[in-house]
Amino acid sequence: MAQGSPNPSRFHSLALGKFDNFKARTDGLISAGDTTPSVGLYSLLYANTAGALIISYFDDGSEGQVVKVINVGNGIVSFVGAQIKVTDSSGLGVDGTAEFISHNSAWYETTRAQGAGADVRLIGTLGDATPTVSGTRLIVANSNGADTITNFDDGTTGQEITFLNIGAGAVTLQDSAGGILVADSGGNLVVTLSQSATMVQYSGNWYVTGASRDLGLL
Repeated sequence: MAQGSPNPSRFHSLALGKFDNFKARTDGLISAGDTTPSVGLYSLLYANTAGALIISYFDDGSEGQVVKVINVGNGIVSFVGAQIKVTDSSGLGVDGTAEFISHNSAWYETTRAQGAGADVRLIGTLGDATPTVSGTRLIVANSNGADTITNFDDGTTGQEITFLNIGAGAVTLQDSAGGILVADSGGNLVVTLSQSATMVQYSGNWYVTGASRDLGLL
């Protein structure tokens, strides 16, 4: 190569995709509903859907291949499958990234980063009795009126969330099988201004593991 000539491999060998590839050509865009996107041509994938997307495998991969997924849409991306090993069972929020490496036909997650504020979900007027907690660790209620929550949607086994009420309206966490289970409370848990409750999900149930001292569970 002549002196001064550009060497594309100097950069392309370190990059997962060509510069401006998504903006100009949408290379690596995951089609809506594609649960097993191909990584035969691209190692940099973009999720850009309005609704939830579940990825169960990456097709056409090679041993040692590194794949990165960037969520540029408004939906939550989840990785659920026997051959996809995650470090975090919660969903990948907006502007979040996740990286996997292939070994022995399985994909192992090596890093994950949520977008700014992805772990916190702020709710004004609830209205929804089963708010989603996908990719959420802290759910904050700020309503002036009373509301009731019967369950939290889109949770995963082992996920822990804290429910915090900063509004004037009381929020009732309704005790019921297949939803929220309030241990030793004798019924529902009413969370008022500045009170909080912590729950962990297992086998479809949300178990209350802790709460503000004045709620009587500590």
